[in-house]
Amino acid sequence: MKIFSNFESGNINVVSADSPDNIQLTIPADNQTDIAQWFHFRLESTSTELHQFSILDLAKSAYPEGWKDYDVVASYDRNEWFRIPAEFDGDTLRFSVIPEASSMYFAYFAPYSYERHQDLLHNAQTHYACKLETLGATIDGNDISLLTIGEPAEGKKNIWIIGRQHPGEPWRNGLSKAC
Repeated sequence: MKIFSNFESGNINVVSADSPDNIQLTIPADNQTDIAQWFHFRLESTSTELHQFSILDLAKSAYPEGWKDYDVVASYDRNEWFRIPAEFDGDTLRFSVIPEASSMYFAYFAPYSYERHQDLLHNAQTHYACKLETLGATIDGNDISLLTIGEPAEGKKNIWIIGRQHPGEPWRNGLSKAC
């Protein structure tokens, strides 16, 4: 059994994963901050066997109240996501699953990948009224994009939409503008 987080938006610390019936994890702080709320990891293990997870120390997370009535998000293919019931005792989130495949993803909520973001931008700019520009780069070297939809006109309002800047929005970049 292995647990991985070495991929875009991956985020988990493994405390103990010696047995499928007692997997203990913690959430590391976000980059250059003390805030910890986001997790995203992949389990590789025996399918059709019960796996019991405990995410520890959540009383120290950025928003402990957010774990109350929370259900974990999971996927086998990273396209279709579903919820797994969880229980929170004020410090530890517990959930169990019997995987249907040998590899399974878990996350705080369904990630929005940089690749998917790029697909959206490039699909949008194929519309005749949409223009795509790169304004600069993030500290991670990813593009900061601007979509301009329509032509500027007197009295027309500008609307700015900023996205992908929180841990649940992997790589925290992207900037869009609609006119």
